[in-house]
Amino acid sequence: MAEQQALDEETILRIVQRWPRRQQVHLAHRILDPGLATLDPQTGRPLVTSTELRGIGAGAAPAPTDEDVERWRLEKHS
Repeated sequence: MAEQQALDEETILRIVQRWPRRQQVHLAHRILDPGLATLDPQTGRPLVTSTELRGIGAGAAPAPTDEDVERWRLEKHS
């Protein structure tokens, strides 16, 4: 298999400028919010594995208490 040559920014820009506006906007969304690429096209919900979900809150510190969360919420909105 031949190695694909990387395109420079100017070449990519010239190609994308020929696209319809809606396709350009869609590409911009995909670039700025990579999470869109992980959405289920039928439901619009994120495709996240249970392992990834467990990892979101993982850390060395203990989980915050309900009181901690409520205090942070009040601090943020006051």
